[in-house]
Amino acid sequence: MEQRNNLVLQGTETFSRGQLDNLALENGALVLDSVAGRSLLYGSYTTPEFAMPAFCNLNVSWNAHAPRDTMVEVRCRVYAAGAWTSWMSFGKWAPDYPRCSVSSQSEDGMIFLMGDTVTVAAPGGGTGVQLQVNLSTNNDKVTPAVRLLAAAVRPLAWEKRNGHALNRRLYLPEYCLSAHDPSFGREMDLPLVMAALMNRWGEDILPEEVAYAMEDGSTRSTRSTGNTAFAAAAAGCCGYPCWQAWMDLADLREQIHDGCSVAVQVERRVRGQRDPVRLWMGLHGFGHDDAVMADFVLLNDPTADTDGAVNCTMALVDFMRYFTGKAIALRPKQRETEADRPRRLRCELRAGTQPGVYYFERRGEPADLPEDFSGWIACAPHDGVAHATTAHRTFLRCTRTEDGGVQFPPELLAAGGRCSVYAVDQTGTMRVAEVRLPKPKPVPASTEPKANGQTGDAPAQP
Repeated sequence: MEQRNNLVLQGTETFSRGQLDNLALENGALVLDSVAGRSLLYGSYTTPEFAMPAFCNLNVSWNAHAPRDTMVEVRCRVYAAGAWTSWMSFGKWAPDYPRCSVSSQSEDGMIFLMGDTVTVAAPGGGTGVQLQVNLSTNNDKVTPAVRLLAAAVRPLAWEKRNGHALNRRLYLPEYCLSAHDPSFGREMDLPLVMAALMNRWGEDILPEEVAYAMEDGSTRSTRSTGNTAFAAAAAGCCGYPCWQAWMDLADLREQIHDGCSVAVQVERRVRGQRDPVRLWMGLHGFGHDDAVMADFVLLNDPTADTDGAVNCTMALVDFMRYFTGKAIALRPKQRETEADRPRRLRCELRAGTQPGVYYFERRGEPADLPEDFSGWIACAPHDGVAHATTAHRTFLRCTRTEDGGVQFPPELLAAGGRCSVYAVDQTGTMRVAEVRLPKPKPVPASTEPKANGQTGDAPAQP
């Protein structure tokens, strides 16, 4: 097989080249084999050994359908310094499972996995990669299905290509950090870009749903959405073929030529930071400015102050200086692809006894927010504007009361009117409801005598 730094494995023909243990191929996906209509509880798939250009970094991606009570674990090993490492796990994964990345290293400490990236510090780098995916279920009536596996390496000697010049602009929704869940801090940039990549194909998913579906729980002190393997897996849950890649300019131009925007990682200074930081942006076009005879790229910068300022233009020479080479590609989904996107529960809201407090109900039964709820609650007033996506609406933060209710913000209670309420929990499941808040009664005009002896009901006489 030709040596490439980006490998994407999908489809029956490609998967059949590997070793299947207790697995079968069904509609181009890896599933648990079955006996008498019952799925086996565990199975494994191992790819062939792939020769790669000498590399220093490796990233692995997967797309899978994992119903409740099922699990997927992806592992890899690297050939370096004349030997294969032991298998390294990227963590057990399922949409409704608390995802945690795993850190591990080789015996000599020269090859280690942290989060979503394998780093090879051995002389000469790594020259080979092998992947393994383990499928399991606790319910013999259901099986996970792995549709895509990918491996991407950053070559030590990277002969980057420029490709053909391109002049094309794609639509990409614009979302900024300041308008969405602040609990993830600046790391909310990747969920914003991932939501935009899917929403341009009509998905209409909230960035908060993406953030909680890809959250990495390996750190307890801070919330993290920086794991790009989990980001690709979250998009795969929604049915979109998605994978990490190390790209040069030719690769980026090919994505735009094919009509697909791409998430790119750049290193630059942002407001409030003294040193440069790594930031995810959405790349959605290339162009040429005849006035200054220079090429440029079109980007969505989620650190902009408002949604309207997210779209920006950067000179191509500057972009190539800031671009780290790390990217996430996403392609439109096929109609027949089975998806298990974050759940949405349609609810109603019932007014409580305290002012501005409401409680979720579902089909007439209480659906209070649980005690361990640690997600995002917000309301969006109906402003009469037809927004391109739900994420473009104006959100006001709400809080959870001690008894599982929703406390509306004072400014919304003062205005009243219809609004939509969204409560996304730590698994990505979202409660959605609409409510009409009562408009405050107008304050009656004062009838107290004025200084000249007249009442407020009649004009003063000269």
